[in-house]
Amino acid sequence: MPEPSISPTPRIGFFGGSFDPIHQGHVSVALEAVKQFNLRQILLCPAFFAPLRDQKPLFSAVHRLAMVEAVAQEHSEFVAYDEEILAQKTCFTYHTLQSVQQNYPDSEIFLMLGDDQFNKFDQWKFHQEILAQFPLIIFNRNGTKINQDFSEKFPSAKIHQLGNQRFPHSSTEIRQLIQQGTCISSHVPQSVLAYMTNHQLLDHRDL
Repeated sequence: MPEPSISPTPRIGFFGGSFDPIHQGHVSVALEAVKQFNLRQILLCPAFFAPLRDQKPLFSAVHRLAMVEAVAQEHSEFVAYDEEILAQKTCFTYHTLQSVQQNYPDSEIFLMLGDDQFNKFDQWKFHQEILAQFPLIIFNRNGTKINQDFSEKFPSAKIHQLGNQRFPHSSTEIRQLIQQGTCISSHVPQSVLAYMTNHQLLDHRDL
């Protein structure tokens, strides 16, 4: 559960993922994390290609970053963090977190992670190094019970649960709707929908 917001050290959330595309669930989770953990900023970091992902992203790295940037312009707490996209290769989260810490040396960096990813976190490269150096915020994607003790899996780590409402749609489902030609206006922020429309990304025949 969130700690009392009394720390004098600025807190920054790191929220990585494919963002293929970024949707209302991502936004609501990030805003809730800002509120519950007194985060000064959330770094939204699209992955060029996620290490444990099998399929190639539907949208290009350029489009995914641009959609994240569009969302960041709407929320003062959000920052589009482009390091992994600019690297143009698969990046490991630990290395990116180290870079973030170098860029924000006076801040405490929290790694935000869905409970689905946390359940396979021990498959991540450098996961022990992450746990030793960075606190985690676990958010609800699988209907995880409130007040679950995530520390059972990694007793010495600083792991906190975000009390967020589960968003009913995933990026996978939204991509399927796009490919079916179904309206997604209620699933993504208006800025994202506008970007998709302006760049003909909703015409599934061209994807």
